[in-house]
Amino acid sequence: MMTQRGIYIVLGALAGYALFGSFAALGFAAIAVNLLTPLPAAFIGMRAGSMAGVVTVALTAFFVLLSSGHSPALMYLVQFGIPGAALPWLLNRGIAWDKATVAVLWAMVTVSICGLLVVSVVAGQSPLAMVSNLIGNEISQTTAVMQEMFAGTDLPANQKKEVGLAVEKMAAFLQNAYPGIAITVSGLMTVGLVFLLTVLARGRYSVPGKAFPQWKAPEHLVWVLILAGFLVAFVDGLPGIFALNLLVILLPVYFLQGLAVIDCFFRRKAFSPFFRAVGYLLVTLVNPLPMVVTGLGIFDLWADFRKPKEPKS
Repeated sequence: MMTQRGIYIVLGALAGYALFGSFAALGFAAIAVNLLTPLPAAFIGMRAGSMAGVVTVALTAFFVLLSSGHSPALMYLVQFGIPGAALPWLLNRGIAWDKATVAVLWAMVTVSICGLLVVSVVAGQSPLAMVSNLIGNEISQTTAVMQEMFAGTDLPANQKKEVGLAVEKMAAFLQNAYPGIAITVSGLMTVGLVFLLTVLARGRYSVPGKAFPQWKAPEHLVWVLILAGFLVAFVDGLPGIFALNLLVILLPVYFLQGLAVIDCFFRRKAFSPFFRAVGYLLVTLVNPLPMVVTGLGIFDLWADFRKPKEPKS
């Protein structure tokens, strides 16, 4: 048993190392693959015990340290090591998957903030200035990639000008909403990790919590969303920026609730897994369906779309 567990840990660490290095090797084309980095450690943590997941994370970080140095290893531990080790630890203790997701996200945010404070003190720089520089560098790289993508196209001059203005507006939005976007990406990655762990379970372990078709966000959260929307519409300055980041974080929560409503409908109508998968892709990728699904999730608080209809007498 110990030998088998050791083999799982080594293979999981190698898989995590390869997934983490995919972004460096392939760039933005490997973002989706890169987000799967915590999966091997989390799966081993669910299959072979929480400590096995922790050891897998530590071994993966050691591989990254040997090949790339301290900074990438720390980046791996914060971005992927925490969900890879903490999520199975919480799930194995019977904590519901949605609460475990929030706890993991809080841990990632807290460790990131503490790390930035430590680095800023060591560097003798203001934490706000350091964060501003980091965000500015990320936005510059993103806009440069977008501009390169459209520079080689055969668009007319007026359309290229419109694209350039759109890229500038996107950069301005990222400048204000970057913290919320970073938290949202981490949260969606963790939710996706829960989904993949559920798919891979096959009776070998269980993921505690409500089944996704019955899941709802806490009812009081919708009032925070409404207040944030009001502030974004009518208030400028720091309160407006703070509210914008709240919206960026909360809207995907209600998109997930709307997706749960649709999932409940698909299962009630006994659609095949293939048609359900196509439906999920459509409502996620085809504009304006994501906003429709988000609205469905918000109004589910009052309409209760999943409540079975009473048969007419």
